[in-house]
Amino acid sequence: MSSGIDTKYYSSSAIVGIVLKLVLGVAVPGMSVAAVCSYGDSLVETYTKSVYRKEESIERGASVPTTVSVNNTIQNYSPPLSDDYVLQDGDVVKIEIGVHIDGYIASAAHTVIATNSPSVTITDRRADVISAAYYASEVAVRMIRPGQSPRNLVKAIGLVASGFNCTVAEETFTCQINRFVLSGKNTFANRFNPDLFAPDVTFETGEIYTVDCTLSTGDGVARSSNNDSAIFQRDVNRQYSLKLRTSRTLFTEICKRYSVFPFLMRNVVGDNQTLKAGVSECVRSQLLVPFAVTVDKTARNTFVSQFKATVHCNYTGPVRITSGLPLPNVKSSIEIPETSEIGQILALDYKQARLPELPRIKTAVNAPMPTQIVAAAEGANAMDLS
Repeated sequence: MSSGIDTKYYSSSAIVGIVLKLVLGVAVPGMSVAAVCSYGDSLVETYTKSVYRKEESIERGASVPTTVSVNNTIQNYSPPLSDDYVLQDGDVVKIEIGVHIDGYIASAAHTVIATNSPSVTITDRRADVISAAYYASEVAVRMIRPGQSPRNLVKAIGLVASGFNCTVAEETFTCQINRFVLSGKNTFANRFNPDLFAPDVTFETGEIYTVDCTLSTGDGVARSSNNDSAIFQRDVNRQYSLKLRTSRTLFTEICKRYSVFPFLMRNVVGDNQTLKAGVSECVRSQLLVPFAVTVDKTARNTFVSQFKATVHCNYTGPVRITSGLPLPNVKSSIEIPETSEIGQILALDYKQARLPELPRIKTAVNAPMPTQIVAAAEGANAMDLS
């Protein structure tokens, strides 16, 4: 931990790493997405309470709620039970975890395939898009170095995508982060857009970035899904005098419980229909920003894959703060030549931050069970009682 950044970044990253592995472990056929998200959120809450215990007053928890986005869904899916989805054999599952300790943020995402046959290697278009997003992330991490241009990073991600006959998904970004800031001044879209191109700046020593490489087998154009937004964020720079009493009550409760980080609205309103009625005015007045659940607008057989990392631009080169996980059991027929521009970038070195060992948690967080197992257990119990 000699890179000169606050060690709370490392604690956040260590929590992200262990939570992501645990959540990936339950992404199996028959599993409720709502249950997986709840499991991730509970793990984050429990682990963040286990560190810096002498600093009881500091804010800690999720920097963004756990999301589990499936197949052609691009991002932000954390459904209530009423809008749930049960994972099916063969689904492409993207899991994103975000943590902060005292405002020091780390986030990561990984993609797996929910399968009843984990030993079987996937070789179809799912393998292409997962490999493409994985290598795009590996390339991007290596390019977060002093003097490098974000324009070159965007170009490289696009080259990887096109090489696997995939596209970069809209509304996915490389974001400079700071304490309590998820998206700083040097933030740019990873999908090339001539009208919104990456800024003509360079990465500087000491900066920290989250790099979100989300690629699609479709055209990558994002549209809002039929799923209601579950995640919201306060716009702390916005002021407005709410007209409805229900809206004022809701917003007061939100301000008491949340600062600048996104949160799940259902954790505030629950089944309280009165509070739910206040959401619309808070959104219309722009006091709250909803995170739309987006999907690739191409046909439903489209697959989207995501890999995300948190990286420190050190004077010696990139330092990956969040731990990288290996490529899932997929094999694309497409390979990256070592002599190509992308192959040469992949040959560059980067450092992996040495993360602290987390304290053993005292409160157990029970992993959810797939729905078919629950149903079988309920059937067995009924038989025992008869």
